[in-house]
Amino acid sequence: MRRLLSAVVALCITAICLWALLTPDILKALGRAAGQARPLPILVAFALVALVQWLRAWRFAVMTAGTATLPDMALVRIALQLNCLNFVLPFRLGELSYPVLHSAGVLLLARLFDLATVVSILLGAAAVLGLAGGAGNAVLALGAFGLGLAPFGLIALGRALQPWIARLPGVGGTAAKLTAGLDAIGERRIGLVAVVLGFAIWLLLALAAIMVAGAVTTTVPPAAAMLGASAGHVAFALPINGIAGIGPSQAAWVAATTRAGVPWDDAVISALALHAVVLTNAIVLGAVATIPELGRRFSASVDRGPADDHRH
Repeated sequence: MRRLLSAVVALCITAICLWALLTPDILKALGRAAGQARPLPILVAFALVALVQWLRAWRFAVMTAGTATLPDMALVRIALQLNCLNFVLPFRLGELSYPVLHSAGVLLLARLFDLATVVSILLGAAAVLGLAGGAGNAVLALGAFGLGLAPFGLIALGRALQPWIARLPGVGGTAAKLTAGLDAIGERRIGLVAVVLGFAIWLLLALAAIMVAGAVTTTVPPAAAMLGASAGHVAFALPINGIAGIGPSQAAWVAATTRAGVPWDDAVISALALHAVVLTNAIVLGAVATIPELGRRFSASVDRGPADDHRH
């Protein structure tokens, strides 16, 4: 019943956002943009989004093993499956698959790093665009710089508090599991690698957004695309997403880019074009990562045969 309710709410969220964004004029503009879009930047953006998933797997490896060793294929498959499930399942339920596959503590720490990094890029783009005016832009720049350094402060604070948290009655064991990601990146060099990989992930996604926006419009400058992408990422992290990721993320992109001076039609077109690239990437690569695993399970069940099932 709870799953059905979640699906209904997600469907409503998607329907409301599409109703607000897809006016008749926008639908006509989308048709024109589809016919005039430049394919090469879109293909480059698709490749960048695929590279991001490999970088995410690498960061998971760093934050798990405590070394800068490149990820193995098993971890790459996990990253691809997690990304796909986050789009396919409503309310970010795909995140629940990762603790089963790996470590909840690593995912929690990675998400905290991501939040600080994405908001840092968001504030930096807003400062570059001069959205706050005068001293406000300096405040935005300082905020971007501070949040960029926040993961290092989080590592130091977490390591300092970890022994105390572990001794808390009743919750110490659970808290120790949730802070396990700090153990692997306690060494300064490994912590630096993890943070740099996080920035690489989100900057590459911003670059993909710039490529897609430039392929379908002429009015979305790079800084506005970075602003819109960051706002969309923050919205996508909220536990109120719609079906296939359609909803608050696109609304946030439109709100951010129009605030930066982008015409409404082009803001909507670029938001939907970027989502189409990211969603297609997630589904295609998620299927590539999952189908061989399903094939192996099917083969194993066939080899075992009904007689073995009966004996067990």
